[in-house]
Amino acid sequence: MTEATQPDGFSNSLQLFDSLHWIALGLSLLAIVGVSLIGRCLSLQNRRRVIWALIVFTVAQEIVDYTNRASFRDLNLIQDLPLHLCNYGLLIAAIGLVTRNRFCFEFAYYAGMTGVLQALLTPNFDDLKNLTEYIVYFIHHALIIQFALWNLVVDRMLPGRGAVARTLLCIVALMPPIALVNWLTDANYMYLCIRPEVDNPLLFGAWPWYIGSVLFIGWALMLVAALPMVWLRRRREK
Repeated sequence: MTEATQPDGFSNSLQLFDSLHWIALGLSLLAIVGVSLIGRCLSLQNRRRVIWALIVFTVAQEIVDYTNRASFRDLNLIQDLPLHLCNYGLLIAAIGLVTRNRFCFEFAYYAGMTGVLQALLTPNFDDLKNLTEYIVYFIHHALIIQFALWNLVVDRMLPGRGAVARTLLCIVALMPPIALVNWLTDANYMYLCIRPEVDNPLLFGAWPWYIGSVLFIGWALMLVAALPMVWLRRRREK
């Protein structure tokens, strides 16, 4: 039988920090850092070309993702609406990359340094049914951080004061409409109904308490991610 007709066999073979996971993390880190460092050396015109090439690549990987899903199961409202936080994160990060909008950059940076980074370190392997889905998963999440880093390193943008609060409030504001969609479709977008089965010590508690713990820990991690931004801001103000 083909890989597509035996999706569970692939996910069951995956382990946290196995060789495949380390390779995916290493390539993600190389792309995240490398593209931004190269961008600093380019002319303004070539930077815009790279930006639009990244946008085209982003759209292409989404097409590959949904085409791959459709190859081994029917697309449905329960699993395939782009309503997880990382779906919003990639869209907002892409807007920030193209427009240099500060809020989009702030959201991508703080969401990227917290939730997206955790998703890369502790993936929910049950959701990854074949190698294509595995690869696209890491590309999708790495792009969010990469776009934010481009704004930071190439565009020399910095989060404004109160950016942590704005990011957290935006995430909280997304929860009620997503909860309504979950109720209507019996889905689990943003993992608001069922805690994800991941090996992550920062995720604990039963429903609904784990949601509060995630928000609190996310807020704490955002404050940690804000420290180098405060240092950079003070350095530039001198």
